[in-house]
Amino acid sequence: MMWDIVPRPKGTSVVTSKWIYKTKHAADGSMDKYKARFVARGFSQKEGIDYEETFALVARYTSIRAILSIVVVMKWKLHQMDVKTAFLNGVVEEEVYIEQPPGFEENDRHTHVCRLKKSLYGLKQAPRTWYGRINKFLMSLGFTKSKADPNLYYKVVDDGPVILLLYVDDLFLTGNEKLVTECKKQLAAGFEMKDLGPLHYFLGLEVWQGPDEIFLGQGKYTVEILKRFGMMDCKSMPTPMVANLKIFSDTSSDLVDATIYRQMIGSLMYLTNTRTDICFVVNTLSQYMVEPRRVHWIAAKHVLR
Repeated sequence: MMWDIVPRPKGTSVVTSKWIYKTKHAADGSMDKYKARFVARGFSQKEGIDYEETFALVARYTSIRAILSIVVVMKWKLHQMDVKTAFLNGVVEEEVYIEQPPGFEENDRHTHVCRLKKSLYGLKQAPRTWYGRINKFLMSLGFTKSKADPNLYYKVVDDGPVILLLYVDDLFLTGNEKLVTECKKQLAAGFEMKDLGPLHYFLGLEVWQGPDEIFLGQGKYTVEILKRFGMMDCKSMPTPMVANLKIFSDTSSDLVDATIYRQMIGSLMYLTNTRTDICFVVNTLSQYMVEPRRVHWIAAKHVLR
């Protein structure tokens, strides 16, 4: 059970709740499925009462790139697994009360509340409780945690290695195929998992695996950026930066909306994962996020083209 229905405690904080409806899309942008999720409204929690620590680790991008390089050199296959409703597996250590799900209240106990046993999406400590649960489980399977990245695990059995990379609820496995298959069975026995097979799409990255190569792209993400900033009809440019643009000492042009400018530069920063050709210009333009001017805005839009 996720919770116990108990009388509303007097003088105790009760977290509010709501339903979230979402449409999930596939890598090609097509509709995959509809989702309805009951979540806690974490902003109504009180530190020291409903939660303590909230920080949870995620894998480094340098680790992801390193694993991709090893996979190519060793001619391994990279597999992906997804944990269904991952955050619901975390165990809540604090005493947390939450309103009953709207529309599903107990007939004779409308004024009662739920005392959580396990975590819910929306709780501030949800990512941390999930990480603690999956970390303990992987260690019980004989995995060793990397000192360089606490979300990188490895195991060697009879000179056969298996490497596991954890990014919240996404698991990436590679190494000896026999050990990978065995590891998948162990994970499926511990949690409700979805075996996605060879890695194709994760964190906005599109992945194509060949016999001697791996190709990464962010086509779908790029289109989303263009739509977001109204540049779907713009003409493409061969260079990422306007030639001879005087941006370092220009203080004469007008100031622009700093919030939108930061959103654009932040979006471009994530795009540098596959577009290394724009790293220099994005790094240069990121220095002007405090007081961006018209000339910086023009340069940032040029990168998107």
